[in-house]
Order: sequence, then C-alpha cells, then structure tokens
Amino acid sequence: MLTGTGDMMVAVCITGKNKSRSTLQIIKNTPAKSYGPGPVDLIVNYGLPMKRLETFLRKNPRANRVPILNRYIGRPKHLAISDAVNEGVLCPETCLTLPKRAKLSSWIEKRMHSSCGRGIREARQKTPMQGKYYQQMISNRRFETRVHCFSWLPKDQWQIQKRVGPKDQIAWNFHQGGHFQRVHNPLNFKVFKDSLDIAEKILKIRHMNFGAVDLIVTDDYKIHFIEINSCPGFTELSAPIYFDAITGLTKMTKTEVKKV
Repeated sequence: MLTGTGDMMVAVCITGKNKSRSTLQIIKNTPAKSYGPGPVDLIVNYGLPMKRLETFLRKNPRANRVPILNRYIGRPKHLAISDAVNEGVLCPETCLTLPKRAKLSSWIEKRMHSSCGRGIREARQKTPMQGKYYQQMISNRRFETRVHCFSWLPKDQWQIQKRVGPKDQIAWNFHQGGHFQRVHNPLNFKVFKDSLDIAEKILKIRHMNFGAVDLIVTDDYKIHFIEINSCPGFTELSAPIYFDAITGLTKMTKTEVKKV
C-alpha cells in the first residue's frame, strides 16, 4: 500500500533500452526522470537486459547504492517458459528442436528476445534456429489476457486487458492485427481472477518487480502462460497504467521503497 506523502517523495530515475518510446513517455508523463547527476533514491529498469545493466552500473557506480526494480531481467523467453513449467504453470509446449513427426503448421517460431510480437510466424523447419525457438500453437484459443502487475501495488489494483484478433492469424499482437480491450471488475470473473494469480506466480518465479504477463485462454477456459514483458509498449489503454504506477513510486517514503 502506498502511504508516503508529498514532502517525503523519493527521487525515481528510469533506465532502459536506448530511445525506447515507452521509457521516453514515462519520463515525459511522470515525476520520474532519466538517470543523471541529480538525487536518486530508486532506479526503475525498463527493459535493460542484465549484461547491459551491469555496464550501466560500472559507468555509474553511485547507482549501485540504491534499490533497482527489475534488476534481473533479460533471460531468453523460452527459458522463462521452462522455469514456469517447473513450478507447475500450464504453458504451450516449447522447444529448440521439433520432433521429426511434428506437423509444421501446428508450431510457431518466436524470437528469444523480442517485443511487440515481431518475428512470430508459422514454423518453417524443425532444426535449431539462431536466436529463435518453437512453441506449439494453441488452436482453440478463445482470447488472450495481459496482466499488468506491480509488486508495490496490491494485486486487486493490477490491471487486466483482454486481447482479441483475426481467427486466421497465428498471433494477436499489434503487428498481427490484434487489439486490447480493458477488463472492468476482473475480480467478478474466475478466468480473470485466475489470470491474476498466475501473473503473481510468474512475477515471483522471474524475481521481477513489474511486468506485463501474457496468457492464452482456450475455449474450455484453460489458461496458458506464454511470456512476460519487462518493457511493454504502450497503447492508449496501457500507458496510463504505467504512468500511475510509477508516479505512485515517487510518493513512497525511502523506507517503503526498500521493501518493494
């Protein structure tokens, strides 16, 4: 729960992918600032992979003395799936090499590091691919959900969006013609309550403070985890969610920040 008051506001700084549109929008629309010579009590890492974050910390040793949200990110997406499966989370079958008898039209190719759904396409081969992995296509998907989760907010304040798209598309990301709809009163519906619970589990498995968890809901309402995004892009629906959440950080006390 956020309990800080205005006279105890902490200095929140943002670091992330170079020229990331989302990072620039956060800086423009919240009290958080880009990292610089001024005061800093908390750093929000918006999508900077671990090795690049380590380079940033070597160049800015002062940053090592303050908490960093999402300090440990950048793990390839197929390994995030493996971690989830090991913790009992339902996921589509995911692998680096397809079985010899696999039907290519039942599988998709995905990039190990990607955003906005770029690089998703029907499988073209069965052998290992540089920087890619295979994931079994869920043909009976009813819709997808995206859960925007933040460790410093109560779970009932997390936001859920429903994503739909053309039935003939293998993925419903923006680049494949999909679009989001806001879910109102999600706690009134079991499928969305379950989505919140799964997202909470994924956040803990990945040791992350915030992220956008993507799930597929099938016709029989089974929920499959497909990925977590550490630097989700913004739409008109999602941008205010992150602006409000990060503005909330600036209203916390230094003691509260250390507990996030």
